[in-house]
Amino acid sequence: MNKLDDQEKKGCRYYDRDFKYDAVRRVIQTGKRASEVARGLGIGPGLLARWKREYLQKKDAKAIPQSKKPSEVDAENRRLRRELQDVCEQRDIFKKALIVFAQGPNRGMNS
Repeated sequence: MNKLDDQEKKGCRYYDRDFKYDAVRRVIQTGKRASEVARGLGIGPGLLARWKREYLQKKDAKAIPQSKKPSEVDAENRRLRRELQDVCEQRDIFKKALIVFAQGPNRGMNS
């Protein structure tokens, strides 16, 4: 028997380096808890926490870009809310115009 067969019998799984890196990157970039990301990936939260700790010990933490600062997120939210408001106003204008045009040229006018 080889090592992988032994691991399968014990219930152990093998995760390659890319999978581990992507899992750690999700935790760092999204700011989500390791347990939340682990649940989504179908792995134990302790395992992902260990991978993250090992990664940060081995590599410089700057290797993965950090998530945005709260002030940047707030500024982007304000910008997106203004844009949404503009789009909603445009939609309402188009709805009203559609109603007017659907009535036909002589409707609503006293002839």
